[in-house]
Amino acid sequence: MLHLPRRLSRYIALETLIGLAGAVMVIGAVILLVDFVEQSRAIGTRVESISALDLLMLTFLKAPLLLEETLPFVFLFGVLATLFRLNRRSELIVMRASGYSAWRILSAPIVIALLTGILGATALNPIGAAMNAEFERRQEALTSIRTDVEAEDPVWLRETTPEGFTVIAARALDENARRIRNPSFFFYTLTEGGAPAFERRIDSSHADLNAGFWVLEDAVERAPGQDATDLGAISIQTFIDRQALFERSRSPRGVAFWDLPGLIRSARAAGLDANRYELRLHSLLALPLTLIAATLIAAAATLRLYRLGGAGAFALAGGISGFVVYFFQELLRSFGATGTLPPITAAWAAPAITALVAAIYIASTEDG
Repeated sequence: MLHLPRRLSRYIALETLIGLAGAVMVIGAVILLVDFVEQSRAIGTRVESISALDLLMLTFLKAPLLLEETLPFVFLFGVLATLFRLNRRSELIVMRASGYSAWRILSAPIVIALLTGILGATALNPIGAAMNAEFERRQEALTSIRTDVEAEDPVWLRETTPEGFTVIAARALDENARRIRNPSFFFYTLTEGGAPAFERRIDSSHADLNAGFWVLEDAVERAPGQDATDLGAISIQTFIDRQALFERSRSPRGVAFWDLPGLIRSARAAGLDANRYELRLHSLLALPLTLIAATLIAAAATLRLYRLGGAGAFALAGGISGFVVYFFQELLRSFGATGTLPPITAAWAAPAITALVAAIYIASTEDG
């Protein structure tokens, strides 16, 4: 009898894994099919010589990131199907009659959700980011899109220094060459009262970012009350990271989980807006809680005893609730992306509220 609880937990865990595997296959097949059609429309119509195999390879390269984004639905429908199956076979009735509470029954799915969320953020996401980068490279090669197109938008950076701060203004950015064109470096010091005081200015034909230094060519220095001085080729120390400058237009979803903290620090040092990357980082950190919330929604919809009737309607309501929560979460993330909400609030509020409400519902209906 002492081994029964452990054996039963393993049985519930196995049934949960079977349900999740079925959900992965169904949802994965749907998203791969949809993405394959999208690739055919977006690329196939522009490149006549592209083969179906090339399109299929591009689709598979995007699969890990797509799977990561659909993990909440995998757990929602996977756990929903598992508990509905156990309920229909009256196995939940037997478990209840044996003294098992709802929380003991849900312990295995919750642990699986927690572990999957951790692995999804720390392992699946970096793999997906790397494969997405390969997808973009192959897409560019197939469509003959130039990757050395220079961004003609002006570049403005602000970097804090021990003496004050430096403002960098450039006419354009060449991403592949790690170069800004026609930059001007404005150096400011802070007075005792904290007011900025202009110190000097350095202009150059271009500046290359290289291992913590700006390497300037044809540099000319100007200071108040002094004549211009030709400096030639010089180096200026900087804490601006390549990612913060040259990947500032990159989608946050294409940045690996382990690279996000450094990118955020570097973007802040460069005076760039790191809000989108902070939101992405907190969204990944909240992934375990999001999967737990999806598990609790599925449990709240299917723990009602099958013999009481209405189990199918409750399961349908659980699926609809999952979509409602998803749109609520996306709404909060859109507010976070625009700066209306702090990233931590935008990322954590929806799964936290959902998990709390679902847990309260389960406690009130199952435990009295």
